[in-house]
This record gives sequence, C-alpha cells and structure tokens, in this order.
Amino acid sequence: MSTKNREKAWSEFVSWCRVRGLKALPAHPWTLAAYARWCEPRHKYAHIVARVRAIARAHLLACTAAPDRHPTVTRTLRTIEIRQRTRSQRAALFADDIAVAAKAPAKPKLPAATRRPRGLRQGPRLVSRRPSPS
Repeated sequence: MSTKNREKAWSEFVSWCRVRGLKALPAHPWTLAAYARWCEPRHKYAHIVARVRAIARAHLLACTAAPDRHPTVTRTLRTIEIRQRTRSQRAALFADDIAVAAKAPAKPKLPAATRRPRGLRQGPRLVSRRPSPS
C-alpha cells in the first residue's frame, strides 16, 4: 500500500471515529473491529486488511499499541474473509423479481375537493362513554 493510500485510510478512519464519538488514537480493538465490519459491504477483503494495517502502522508511529493483533479484530477479519469467500454459495433472502412483484400499485390520489378533511382522530374511540347514572 502506498503512502498516499495509507494516509487516506488513516484519515477516513479518523473521520469515521469522529462522527461516532470514538477515539481514533489509541483505538480500542472493538472500534477497529466495528470499522472493519462497516467497511465490509463497501470494500473487498484485501482492501479492508490493508486499511487495518494502515491504522496499525499509524498506532505504531505514535508509539501506542496497535489494536490489529487483538483477538476481536483477528476474529472479525476472519469472519469477513469467510463471508466474502462463501458469498456465491449463499442464497439471497428475496429474489429481485419477487421483490418487484410484491410492490403494490400506488393508489390514485383523489383531488383535494373530494377528500374528506382529516380530524385528530382517525377511528372511533376504543372505550365508549357510559351514561352517567341519573
């Protein structure tokens, strides 16, 4: 990974942490694992590993412990790798044609003159009032 890419990966991690109110340096291993999970749908496994290594390098340059060797981070990266490797073997939850067919056609809107004015209550009261004893 080039120096420019490492700096870009580090700055993106810092901004990701800032948005979520997390510390980028020193980063907790959970933070790095959560960042890797956030990157999963956006990047390939090799790119995620390169980003994690760039973050670890920034920690080492700042003389702090690198969180990339923590069991939480290594387990997360292993899970991401397995998921990407077996992606073609998993079925989608919904087929695209089923999802499109399931959409109901939109109801035509009535002109403003024929619509009834809406009140505060859309339906009847759940409990009716009892007549007062006379």
